[in-house]
Amino acid sequence: MDCSYTNYRLKQKAGYPMKQTETKRRYYEVGLQIEELLFSGVFKAGARLPSERELSERFDTSRATVREAIIMLELKGLVTVRQGAGIFFTETPDSTTNRHILPKSDIGPFELLQARQIIESNIAAFASTQIKFSELRELKQVLAMQESEINGNSDKFEQLDQQFHVLIAESTQNRVLINQAVDMWSHVRTANPLWNELNNQFLHEERLQTLWIDDHKKILLALQKRSPTEARNAVWQHIENSKQELLRLSNLENTDADTDDFFFAVEFDTDFAHPE
Repeated sequence: MDCSYTNYRLKQKAGYPMKQTETKRRYYEVGLQIEELLFSGVFKAGARLPSERELSERFDTSRATVREAIIMLELKGLVTVRQGAGIFFTETPDSTTNRHILPKSDIGPFELLQARQIIESNIAAFASTQIKFSELRELKQVLAMQESEINGNSDKFEQLDQQFHVLIAESTQNRVLINQAVDMWSHVRTANPLWNELNNQFLHEERLQTLWIDDHKKILLALQKRSPTEARNAVWQHIENSKQELLRLSNLENTDADTDDFFFAVEFDTDFAHPE
């Protein structure tokens, strides 16, 4: 029987793209409803939209979902987010054309980061007890190649990023964990049009790539020390940094104390990871 990991390896060698799921997510539906408001004449070009909190109440959804919807609209060029000022309708000659440039995607970026933070941090903890010297050496080589791509080929940097995280999962020798890691990358991140647009427009900045590399070095060091706690915390903080950068891009209001239905923590909660 084919498994996700086997399919990943086969498709990686053959260069086949992953099939994108067609399931609608709540953020996509909310984004379309806000989009209809923009083009219904309710808002004029340059007009300020209701606040994030007002939109969440209007559409009976979380503020995290509203943020994802606004990110989608911003990537379409339909709105502009001004930090501390709010969301503004940007009507240009290309606005109508851009309304449908992003196809439906299954998982929003905040939901993806939530899953990665919980799952990959624990994968890394277990990997630290299983990883072989040859696998550590391969991770170091991938990290060196990724560092050489800073401010270079964004696609290559992203591929090496995926390879780094999948290699950690592979070192567990556990197919379930490997499949989970591969699924989050291949079926969600690399095949997710919203995440791809975020990466193309924002997440390839040299400053951010340098931050990701520094995080990867800390993860590798924890694995070399074979410390489950340090490996878990290093991956947790790495994804926390990604979340903070994403919040910065969608910073409509003060988001420090409000991520609603998406759980994040600046420091890893060991009680959550190891319930009694």
